[in-house]
Amino acid sequence: MAPAAALFSIDAQAQRLFPQKVERGSITFTGTHDVVLNDKRERLAPGAIVRTERNTIALTGSLRGKTFTANYLRDPAHLVREVWLLTPAEAERPLRPRLGVTATPDTPADPLIYRN
Repeated sequence: MAPAAALFSIDAQAQRLFPQKVERGSITFTGTHDVVLNDKRERLAPGAIVRTERNTIALTGSLRGKTFTANYLRDPAHLVREVWLLTPAEAERPLRPRLGVTATPDTPADPLIYRN
């Protein structure tokens, strides 16, 4: 008998919720506190949190030289303070749901819930 976790994809296991003010971009980790975000050099805020595709916290040093599609938030000083590395399915979804669009029997509603 297969373990229950093996029967479901990561998308079926847990659906991540992102803050309403989240932004999306391409991020490359170049150092412990340095990244290239959308082709621009940026700094991570002190204590920045990076969550992997499995929603575990990653050490930025282990991501050095790697590029991801990610959602991110900035702090008041405009430094990147929180990063979510996206799965391919998450990256395909729109950043924000379209307002005024209702689901028809042919197009199921997007199950994502956006909250602050």
